[in-house]
Amino acid sequence: MQPFRNRGIFPEVTLILALAVIAGALRYLGFGLVSGDYEGFLRPWAQFIAANGGFDALAHDFADYNVPYLYVLTALTWLATHSPLGMMLLVKLTSVAFDVVMAYYAGRIVGLRWPDWRIRALAAVSVLLLPTVVLNGAYWAQCDSIYTALTLAGLYHLLRDRPWWGVALLGLSLTVKLQAIFVFPALLTLLLAGRIRWRHLLTIPAVYLLCAVPAWLAGRPFGDLMLIYLHQSGQYGGLTLGAPSIYAYVRPGEQLDTIRTAGSLLAVAAVLVVICVLLIRRIRFDRTGTVLLFATFSILVPFLLPSMHERYFFQAEVLAVVAAFWLPRELWYVPLLTQAATFAEYQDYLFGTPEVVDLRILALLTGAALVATASRLLRHDREPDPPVPVQAEAPTPAPVEETARVPQPV
Repeated sequence: MQPFRNRGIFPEVTLILALAVIAGALRYLGFGLVSGDYEGFLRPWAQFIAANGGFDALAHDFADYNVPYLYVLTALTWLATHSPLGMMLLVKLTSVAFDVVMAYYAGRIVGLRWPDWRIRALAAVSVLLLPTVVLNGAYWAQCDSIYTALTLAGLYHLLRDRPWWGVALLGLSLTVKLQAIFVFPALLTLLLAGRIRWRHLLTIPAVYLLCAVPAWLAGRPFGDLMLIYLHQSGQYGGLTLGAPSIYAYVRPGEQLDTIRTAGSLLAVAAVLVVICVLLIRRIRFDRTGTVLLFATFSILVPFLLPSMHERYFFQAEVLAVVAAFWLPRELWYVPLLTQAATFAEYQDYLFGTPEVVDLRILALLTGAALVATASRLLRHDREPDPPVPVQAEAPTPAPVEETARVPQPV
């Protein structure tokens, strides 16, 4: 590669830019696809907002999303009426923008382990090229990249010993979408292990309350705003809604409600048992331990909870990439397992293709990914953080980012 460098050409930059262009082209192909969720939910919501005075529409209970995304939808509705851009395109562009934010923070997290800029960039474009990430926003018009980007931002700040920012961003992630709660057992573990303090958790209700203020000022009852997620519980029937979880093996018959309630309680019990085991084994929650902790719970919780959609593993799929780049020799295959487990179900929903693989087989893949991350986490009771490699040559001089030092107690 030296002849290229002598001419001012850096092949790594060219290749990474090419991958980024491919990621953009893949999304462009999906902008014209009208998904069932857009037709059945997002378009009627936007029409309701337009017909009821824009911001004033927030006084009504017309959508089953929390209000932060409805603020975004209100802004997009206004923009759609004052520009040539269509509403569906604006919704998808918003999700794609957060794809980029999410990839950026994935790269920043990996950069705490590997200061080589090429590895950071490769981690970021790998997230952008995940099939489910491409399909989720640009094709499906879903917003899972928004809360996942905030989750990664929160994790990054926790790893940088900034618990106030980290917990606040995780609280904002939860305010955007309830599925962010899948990684909250990791916060509880860090709290009980003394890595964060009770006072840091106060930012979560504070962020939730602040996000509710605009809708309350628009006329929405305060009680409704506080109970949005409670009203969503029990909204879906079935033990699994395409999710490759343990409920792929359960046939409830007439006992659906009983089994669903029991499954939720058992999931909570399992999470508490895992936290107890981690504390008893004195797992070290340095940077490696914290990354593994978030990756493990992001898979474990939706795997054990009933009534999950396949896209509820979105957060887990991205964190699996982060974990694989953090420990490539041990966890390189985990993103392959999580992608294979959910991608087949994405195809079934988006494109109406027949079921390619039995859901029970896909659940085995998810279980294998869970075993891989959890077992590596359980071995982190005595192993030190991997050594930080020497900074590789970069195309332009840049300050070296703080690397893998062990965080001090907060």
